[in-house]
Amino acid sequence: MIKLTSPVVLIALVVAPFIAYSDGLPIIHDAHIHYDQDMWQMLSPADALRMIRDENIQRALVSATPTEGAEKLYRQDPELVIPMLRPYKSWRHRYLWFKDPDLKKYLLAHMQRVPYRGFGEFHVFGKDAGTTQMGEMIELARRHKFVLHPHTDLEGIRLILGKANDIVVMWAHGGFDVPVDILRNLLKQYPKLYIELSFREGMLDAEQQLTSEWRAFLVNYRSRFLVGMDTYKPSQWADLPEIAAEARHWLKQLPADVAVDIARNNLDRLFPY
Repeated sequence: MIKLTSPVVLIALVVAPFIAYSDGLPIIHDAHIHYDQDMWQMLSPADALRMIRDENIQRALVSATPTEGAEKLYRQDPELVIPMLRPYKSWRHRYLWFKDPDLKKYLLAHMQRVPYRGFGEFHVFGKDAGTTQMGEMIELARRHKFVLHPHTDLEGIRLILGKANDIVVMWAHGGFDVPVDILRNLLKQYPKLYIELSFREGMLDAEQQLTSEWRAFLVNYRSRFLVGMDTYKPSQWADLPEIAAEARHWLKQLPADVAVDIARNNLDRLFPY
């Protein structure tokens, strides 16, 4: 029996079973799931994973604040969960981690706990992406063949790519509102840059159709995009059925082979079983 301690969770669990998968694209491999401490008392690891599976998400990059949340889900289902190591210990530390002299020690200690596959999703902006501690984390990623998943602005991504052009970097939200022509130039310049599309602005028009610019961009760079739900707060967990349905809505506007690449193949290439 599922134990419910929040009406937010109740909404999600009631809605989820009624989502139909008749669009021909049922499977998603998700590049952006969080299981943060504010969810642990409301939603057990087993119930969180059940909600993910109910949306036919069969693999997911999972990070958490603190990172023990990712470990909880990984230990429950190591086939579904690809654990990502977040470099901050708390939400307060989120604003300080990139200057923390003990960052490398923290990362190395947690890397021994479960088989993490990358660092992120981590928040850093502007010149803070160029600190000594950031450089140490990038060097650890290089040494251990980890992926980087930064949530950053244009200045920040350029600083990160300048130091990590030989490492896979998945830009969370694709910079939100960074113009397509800038994104296109970055993809051309940095072959290991990928764009993760949760909360990406400007993709759809007023009728909820892909704009011609974005449709062409997605088709032409089909191997460089990832889908994410970004369950960064309890209401995102409650809305997971709708968020997944919205992703499938624009995916099915693409040629089927392109949609499947973005929905799951690209993540599988980056994170082979």
